Amino acid sequence: MDRARLHPAGRPRRGSHRFARLALGLAAVSLLASCSLVHHYFGGGGDEAPAPKPIITLRVENQNFYDATVYAVSDAGERQRLGRVTGLSHDTFTFRWLHQELRVLIQLLADGSAITQPVLVNPGDSLNMVIQPDLNLRIPD
Repeated sequence: MDRARLHPAGRPRRGSHRFARLALGLAAVSLLASCSLVHHYFGGGGDEAPAPKPIITLRVENQNFYDATVYAVSDAGERQRLGRVTGLSHDTFTFRWLHQELRVLIQLLADGSAITQPVLVNPGDSLNMVIQPDLNLRIPD
């Protein structure tokens, strides 16, 4: 289980030691990578094995009361909006991802944001993430 690194939306990060302690103390978001590969490949000829499409599937279970907007974030900081998960519901997002690492940014409606630790992903991976019911209480003011 990966732990989320939390920071208030729109504020610069403070010392990395403070965030390291906060991240270790809080288990706000669970992001589990499974090795479930999708068997869709690019067409190709010859003796080369076909390469898998750069598609990732993310299933988000929002156990929090607040709606959450979910973003995929690359190691370079590029954000890709995946969509919104209504409070106390779940949704699945399938998206094109060309990076090796994936972090997920969760922005709770009017109540701050949290970001996961990086996870190494491969084309075709299927990920599961749970937004904890008390995430909004764990985000510092």
